[in-house]
Amino acid sequence: MNLALSDEQAMVRDMVRRFLADRYDATTMAKGPMSPDDWRALGELGLFALLTPEQAGGLGGGAVEVMIVSEELGRALAITPMAEAILLCGRVIAGNPAAERWSDRLMQGDALLAFASGGAFVDERLCGSAGIVRDGMDAEAFVVETEAGTLLLVDGQDSGVRRTPVRLVDGSMAANVRFDAAQAQPLTVPASLWAEAHALTGLSIVAELVGAMATLLDLTVDYVRQRHQFGKPIASFQVVQHRCARMYTWLEQSRSLLLKAALVEEEKRVQAVTAARAYIGDVALKLAEEAVQLHGGMGVTDELAVGRVLRRVLLLSRLHGGGIAARAALAA
Repeated sequence: MNLALSDEQAMVRDMVRRFLADRYDATTMAKGPMSPDDWRALGELGLFALLTPEQAGGLGGGAVEVMIVSEELGRALAITPMAEAILLCGRVIAGNPAAERWSDRLMQGDALLAFASGGAFVDERLCGSAGIVRDGMDAEAFVVETEAGTLLLVDGQDSGVRRTPVRLVDGSMAANVRFDAAQAQPLTVPASLWAEAHALTGLSIVAELVGAMATLLDLTVDYVRQRHQFGKPIASFQVVQHRCARMYTWLEQSRSLLLKAALVEEEKRVQAVTAARAYIGDVALKLAEEAVQLHGGMGVTDELAVGRVLRRVLLLSRLHGGGIAARAALAA
């Protein structure tokens, strides 16, 4: 198992890191979703094309590229629709004639697709509730998995699409979506491609969590070195050192599971990603809570980055059922 990045992968990491460093710091990270202009700029840099399959005109980047990009997004606490728009919806529509017009726009950052689940498909019409859909207010189209497991593409401008705005805990906007006889096009998606898309989406989420954990640890260590109590920095107190050491252990264990999930053979990736989700989803939230407690009362406010990061981690750790769903899948 080769843990070293290639020259090209290192260039991608450095490019994304520089792009985000120009836009986010401790005072701005996790304060709101990435602006449409910045999202489009990432598309112009070729980042979305890198993560798009070759059959859809992309560069066919794999799990390692997904990990690299997503971890940097998590480290900067950039709130984006990367996991579901690019990795789930983008791969599902790849090579589907019904969705051909969306692929190029998605790669360029000019269009946004959202993933929804629910409803029944009868006579080429979709009816029923999809519940809360991330980025559902801004989505120009929806990839929908019906209750029967059929995958559909629905144009967001269809008169049968009903959306009600919902603000999520991290400040991003979602939508409560209902389909009232919305016209839908069936998507032909092989089971292997569907499994791969889900695995890469899960990998992206845990990579974002690992990036956020690294930022939380850095912020916390820096804070306890500066904060003085009884005439000395609280970092000199053994109990604080032990808590920071525990946070570091959680981060390194999570990073190891992330690396394993990205580097294993393709046929083992679904299980490896599920195992990573089962652990990282829980310890990321524990680490965020520890960081807030070590910052004191101000840690829960918007004034300090750790409070905003906690809310972002809370959302990411619960996506797609979080650690509970992952452990249930492993036990099945």
